[in-house]
Amino acid sequence: MASRSSYRIVLVDDHPVVRLGLREQLTSVPEVSIIGEAASVSEAVTLAERLKPDLALLDVHLPDGSGVRACRRMLEAAPGLRILIMSVHDDPLVVRAAISAGAHGYIMKDAPADVWRYAIRAVLSGASFLHPRLVGAVLQDLRGMGEESPQRRLDSLSPQERRILPLVAEGKTNKEIGSHLSLSEKTVKNYLANMFTKLRVTRRSHAAALYMRDRQRDRQFAMHWS
Repeated sequence: MASRSSYRIVLVDDHPVVRLGLREQLTSVPEVSIIGEAASVSEAVTLAERLKPDLALLDVHLPDGSGVRACRRMLEAAPGLRILIMSVHDDPLVVRAAISAGAHGYIMKDAPADVWRYAIRAVLSGASFLHPRLVGAVLQDLRGMGEESPQRRLDSLSPQERRILPLVAEGKTNKEIGSHLSLSEKTVKNYLANMFTKLRVTRRSHAAALYMRDRQRDRQFAMHWS
């Protein structure tokens, strides 16, 4: 976005006191003007579609859905919109979900005034912003998605191995797994050997633990952002 003398901003947060605080915070950024406020996903989308603002300061949690959902829908309604997510959460899962939804920045609500000014100006200028406090956690999360990560190992399983793994996690024997999938015990044993190699484990309990951790991570992600 090219530099201009004035930018139009909307505030999206369900707490009036937070929106009031943001208004006060923005008095130190003379090149912006607040043209609207919203307290829900539906209001935010309507505001974006009607006003076509330059920037939205968007809370990550709203009464009728997540800020991630709002981010996607607002960008559909106003494709040129820039979005700065604001939150009290420093969970890298939350940050990753926001970025994946198209957010251009992520700032902690308790950031000092100079960080707020920098973040707003950076996002309006076309750059991205990540609160300094989050950098370490986000980098660690990204490293965990690398080639040797448990997630990548799970992704390497064949369709049949993916059918077998949940049954292993349920504590079923090779015979029970074979009966469930119409396979011989020997075939199940061969699948397990290949699966253990891919997962880099030596015991059924270790394979089950990887599967359960992956399921728990998916549930946490869905709980925040569905």
